[in-house]
Amino acid sequence: MVKNKLIRLAELIQEDFPEKIVAAFRSNEKQSLTKRLDVVNQAITFHRERAETLWLQAGRKRTPAEKRATAQAELAAFVFAYLTGDGKEYANSAIEALNALGRQAEEDLVKSLCRT
Repeated sequence: MVKNKLIRLAELIQEDFPEKIVAAFRSNEKQSLTKRLDVVNQAITFHRERAETLWLQAGRKRTPAEKRATAQAELAAFVFAYLTGDGKEYANSAIEALNALGRQAEEDLVKSLCRT
């Protein structure tokens, strides 16, 4: 059950990210925690850098694309924190990120992961 929730969050993070983050969570082989953390960390960095680039290209103004990239970085930060046992500390920012992505229905994923 937890695996499916993480896969769903990884799918939201995957968009525009060139690496295969979903595969790290979907694989039948048990991926090592280190590998999962590594790919999630790459996603955080990628989306943060992309958000900054979009912000600068827009003349230091927020755009829908920049907000989306920022939200994806925040969501990836939640997944990273969850994998390291600190998910509850990042739950609110993950829920805000889901709202920014227009994915309010997935808020329950974050809430239920924080209860497990």
